[in-house]
Amino acid sequence: MLWYHDHAMAITSLNVYAGLAGACLIRDPADRRLGLPEGEFEVPLVLQDRTFNADGSLAYTMTEVDGADTAVVNGKAYPLLAVQPRRYRLRILNGSNERFWRLRFKAGATTLPFWVIGTDGGYRTPVRLESILTSPAERFDVIVDFGQVPLGTNVTLQNFDAPVHYPDGTGPEIPEIMRFQVTERLSGADRSTPPAALRLPAVVPIVPTPRTRRREFVVHQKVVNETITLNGLLFMAPNEDVIENGSTEIWEYIDLQHEGHPMHVHLINFQVVNRQSLDATAYQADYETWLAGGRKPADRPVLEKYLSGAPTSPDPDEDLAYKDTVKIYPATVTRIIMTFDVPGTIASIPGSGTELPATYVHHCHILEHEDNDLMRPWTIVGNGAEGAGGGSR
Repeated sequence: MLWYHDHAMAITSLNVYAGLAGACLIRDPADRRLGLPEGEFEVPLVLQDRTFNADGSLAYTMTEVDGADTAVVNGKAYPLLAVQPRRYRLRILNGSNERFWRLRFKAGATTLPFWVIGTDGGYRTPVRLESILTSPAERFDVIVDFGQVPLGTNVTLQNFDAPVHYPDGTGPEIPEIMRFQVTERLSGADRSTPPAALRLPAVVPIVPTPRTRRREFVVHQKVVNETITLNGLLFMAPNEDVIENGSTEIWEYIDLQHEGHPMHVHLINFQVVNRQSLDATAYQADYETWLAGGRKPADRPVLEKYLSGAPTSPDPDEDLAYKDTVKIYPATVTRIIMTFDVPGTIASIPGSGTELPATYVHHCHILEHEDNDLMRPWTIVGNGAEGAGGGSR
């Protein structure tokens, strides 16, 4: 599941808030053989949050401390969906400007388990969970069985423990998102494959090699309400990151900010490696000294000196899965690994950006941050091309 949205410079947040966004489902004929719920039993859910004026018009509140106050799904506030007591495939997109959602399905006091069978980059080994944390731009392919509850039951898609400005913000959590009413009688036997029995393509771990380059990207804001940057650079500053086609790299996102960020990389799918705590206060002090001294590569603070504790494994929903968006957290280093392999034969429109060299971006998908320079370019070049390298190491 992909999605599309307006990308106008500096006003992406306003245009998406106004409605210029939607889901895009890509299908393979081989999918039919998997036995997944389909037709009316496959439902896309685009989760967003909005604030409305008394007359029903949109009120843009995303720059306020509390953010928006109303859950919106597929353009409707707090919708209801009548379902049959059987398995459904829910294609969930967090299309919010900034809100993280921690999702669960509740029937009274009972939490319904569900299965995650896919993420941003496609299928993964099914994993049974009772909740997922999703940040803006993340997608989850989920199977939930409404046959777990009696006919006539209301199942609420809830949000919990996810305040605005996650994880330490104070904005409203919006506890109820939508309701599934198990009121429709079965139209026929549920012949979909039980999730535990699904035979989905295995995700092969990307393994670093001695030639694997590491790049550090520091999310930094010196003073509250000033611009948040990557590596102390505005978006339009010259590109420092040139990557050779076919190479494998580990990117380390270092969050010195007070909140989490969904970092989104264009063009490529990656895997989450791990996360590790660091002494953010000490690192930030030395990092700001480095910035003030002219950003000389040889003087850059050595990250390893500030790390604390052992790395932690990816969350169950993101482990061994292809992603294009990753959650990074305050005072934490988040590592991802990716191989930059463009197709050998490219059917392209001249000048479309698919011919090498080509420049793409990575950015925070909190849209107000993206609009205000938490975004940087990177360029992929042909094998053996001059200029490949850059970055921190």
